[in-house]
Amino acid sequence: MALGRQLTLARSALAGAFTLACITEQRSLEINNEEIDITKPNCTDPGEKLTLALMYGIQSIRFSGQGAFVSSAVMKEVAADAINQVIREYQVTVPGVGTFEGDMLISITFSGDKTNELQMDIRCAMTGVITFVAAV
Repeated sequence: MALGRQLTLARSALAGAFTLACITEQRSLEINNEEIDITKPNCTDPGEKLTLALMYGIQSIRFSGQGAFVSSAVMKEVAADAINQVIREYQVTVPGVGTFEGDMLISITFSGDKTNELQMDIRCAMTGVITFVAAV
């Protein structure tokens, strides 16, 4: 059984190494495949029932996470990527499925109230060429 906390985000430390980002609570990875309608009517019988025909369009891969902000070196670097609009290579590992690797655009929301820990929501969009290595 895979644990949700094993769905991880890691930031490139350059030279092929990655450092795990600390996401303390919820995390998710969305693989969205746009559908393009390629349905054509029957030219010899235009009144015939149409049958939906689809093909794939743009694929987008997005990671999100939320929880208490952990003030570690890597999380400060992740925040700096968002603040300075730095496109950096990241990895997302889905236990039992595999690892996605590619450039990401990072957005962060910080929030808090007067008595609890500082919270952080992170949204990441992969861009460009994305490699996938299946889990074995």
